[in-house]
Amino acid sequence: MTKFFGLLKGIYRKPVEFICGSLMVAITGVVFLQVVSRYVFRHPFDWPEELARFLFVWVALLGAALALKRGAHFSIEALVKKFSRGWQLSIALFINILLGIFVLIVTIKGFELAFRIREQLSSGMEISMAFPYLAVPMSFATMFKYILTDIYELIKRERYSEK
Repeated sequence: MTKFFGLLKGIYRKPVEFICGSLMVAITGVVFLQVVSRYVFRHPFDWPEELARFLFVWVALLGAALALKRGAHFSIEALVKKFSRGWQLSIALFINILLGIFVLIVTIKGFELAFRIREQLSSGMEISMAFPYLAVPMSFATMFKYILTDIYELIKRERYSEK
C-alpha cells in the first residue's frame, strides 16, 4: 500500500514527468501494434502511425518544458559571469521576463490556433486536429509556470542578497 501512495505522491509532485513517461509508453505500444499488424498479420492499421506522431509532438514539447525547468537548454554564460553577483541576478531576471513574455504570447496564439482548427479532422483517426495542436499552448503554459517560479526565486534571492 505504501508503494501505491508513493506512486501517487510522485504523480502529484512531478506531473509533467509522469505524463511524458506515460506518453513514451503509449508511443512504444502503438508502434509495436503497428509493426505486429503490418508484418505478422499482414494487415496494417491506418491510425497507429498518426497517433504515434501526435504523441511524439506532445512528448517533445512537454520535454522542452521539463528542460526549461531543469535549466538544461543551451545558454552562454561567459559574458554574464564577468558581472557582479547583483548584476547577474538582474540579467537573469530580465532574460526570464523577456522569455516569459514570449512564452505567454505563444501560449495565447497557440490556444487561438487550436480553437480555429478544431473542426478539421486528422486523416487516419478522424479526430479533431485541435488535440495535436493543443500540445503547443499546453507545453508553453507549463513553461510559463516554470518561468514565473524562476522569477519568484530570483526576486527572493535578490532581496536576500541585499540584506
